[in-house]
Amino acid sequence: MTSAASVEAPPVASTEAEDAVLGACLMATPSYDPVADAARIIGEGDWYRPANEVVWAAVARLHGASRPTGVPMVEAELRRTGDLERAGGMVRLSQLATAACTSGEVEHYAGLVHGYAALRRLQAALGRGVQMTQQIGPEDVPDAIRAVQGDLDYLASGDGQANAHYGRFGQDLHEHLKGLETVTEAAAITGLADLDAVLKMLPGNVIVVAGRPAMGKSALTLGVALANASSGRPTLVHSMEMGKAEVTNRILAARSRVSLHRLLEGGPALQDSDWTRMQRQLPDLVDLPLWMDYSARVSPSRVRNRIQSIAREAGRPPVVIIDYVQLMETDQRSGRQSAYERVSDISRELKIIAEETEAVIICCAQLNRGSEHREGKLPAVSDLRDSGQLEQDASGIILLHREDAYEPASPRAGEVDLIVGKNRNGSACTVTVAHQLHYGRIRDMSQMES
Repeated sequence: MTSAASVEAPPVASTEAEDAVLGACLMATPSYDPVADAARIIGEGDWYRPANEVVWAAVARLHGASRPTGVPMVEAELRRTGDLERAGGMVRLSQLATAACTSGEVEHYAGLVHGYAALRRLQAALGRGVQMTQQIGPEDVPDAIRAVQGDLDYLASGDGQANAHYGRFGQDLHEHLKGLETVTEAAAITGLADLDAVLKMLPGNVIVVAGRPAMGKSALTLGVALANASSGRPTLVHSMEMGKAEVTNRILAARSRVSLHRLLEGGPALQDSDWTRMQRQLPDLVDLPLWMDYSARVSPSRVRNRIQSIAREAGRPPVVIIDYVQLMETDQRSGRQSAYERVSDISRELKIIAEETEAVIICCAQLNRGSEHREGKLPAVSDLRDSGQLEQDASGIILLHREDAYEPASPRAGEVDLIVGKNRNGSACTVTVAHQLHYGRIRDMSQMES
């Protein structure tokens, strides 16, 4: 069997480029500052030689304090921190100074340093993948693929992203003002008029829909999926809690107004009028730009891959529904991760994916029992189970509350309060809608008769 060492490529670097950049930094003058140019390109851990990393850290500290970065100052800084010997001593600093490139070459050589570092990281990721294949059994292959994919996604998304989101505030201001002349269309809708009036879901937003069990989270988010797909927006649903048959029955019930109970029972329970209603809906349902993923094991990298695939096919990123976030897995699965750490990692990754792909991601989430010990049993954002990171990362949080779930004889039977507990694009408020859970759907109060 071929060993991992025999297929792993040797680390690559350009020590000449590293010396040229550091030398230029050591030759800086008040009128010539190469450190800023290099720092825009070279990231942490990009240096191949450990001694060069030490010298660069000293240069960066001095530059950040607006102090000179010439040889004498860098030597003094290294002596102060006790790192002069690790950096190669005064002889090494003098050698670097003689290797300095010109001012016009700093960005070129800094690009080589960063590029070779990226190549080494790619080699390391692929090497870990090869080693993993020699240590696992056939049943672990899906996990191994997710782990390697997670590494590659991280490398692909990280490279160049810092500069892509960096620049002077005013450089695009005129274009922004020009864009304000046209009405900005929300990237996603809920299909509920009153809720859409207060909650504007923009590209890159993560929206959390939370509630205790049986409050109608799945009915609400499936309705959101159908509303977006019906409006022509590509839509993706990750259903980890319900399988294909159950989701299909809920969609048929919601669109055809056929009792969900009769659909679940099937056979003689379905009346001729039920079949007629469903047949009328089939042409529209078949053509919907709606993609479904019923896998019980979903990680952030899987979500990213699905978004990218649909965006290539549809020409725009999809609206994404995840039901529900606490059932997701991390890309780097660890038995030592607590539920809090796992959900926090997933929340942060979903936020990054939404921003990078410009998708809107709507996540169902469970609440803890805090609301059940509260007067009126009203939920609060602080009730989100397993992670405060969800609250931090979300652009909007909708909490579902039904009085009739606790008091069936309530005068508000059939109503659902959608408590918008967080809304970065608007105000927090409560929107009251109607539920028709026998049809698996939630409607505006004005639509109750339709």
